[in-house]
Amino acid sequence: MWGRVWDYPTMILIADQKRRVVLPRPAEPGDAYQCLEAGERFILVRLKPATSRRPPVARTPLKPTALKGIDLDAPAFTPLADEGVA
Repeated sequence: MWGRVWDYPTMILIADQKRRVVLPRPAEPGDAYQCLEAGERFILVRLKPATSRRPPVARTPLKPTALKGIDLDAPAFTPLADEGVA
């Protein structure tokens, strides 16, 4: 159902000489907005901040005995006989 006109007030933003507008709702430093163009209208959508994720590496140092007996200079796979030959 549609609400009454005063349930959804219309806001008019006027640009200054440097083509800047002031948002009616306070923006925090670092807030990001996406500007969508729909014909003659521009729609600003506030983007959600990125959530912090766990780092992809372990926080505990690797034990030196874990690499014992592994040749780090050896190739990781066996190349094919005809690979790289023109």
